[in-house]
Amino acid sequence: MRIDGFQPGTYSPQALRRTAQEQPAERAAGPGFGQQIKSAVDNVNSLQHNANDLAEKVASGETGDTHKAMIAMEHALMSLDFTLQVRNKVLEAYQEIMRTQI
Repeated sequence: MRIDGFQPGTYSPQALRRTAQEQPAERAAGPGFGQQIKSAVDNVNSLQHNANDLAEKVASGETGDTHKAMIAMEHALMSLDFTLQVRNKVLEAYQEIMRTQI
């Protein structure tokens, strides 16, 4: 891997603008950040609904498969905990950015 030395004028605002304009836009390649977050939250929501349905079936005696219900509930709980941790980290990062002096 070759690393070039610092060249004067390489990192000026004008040079960076030219570099950004020359690169093709790759935004349309995949879903945006908002869409990915919505998809993840929808996935956690569906896991919660599935676990709730299985718990109701076990409680009403419709099914005797308590293991499957417990696994579904733990999976939903872990997904929710993970989602909350990601949310907390995003909020911490946002707050850190807001504290940054300009």
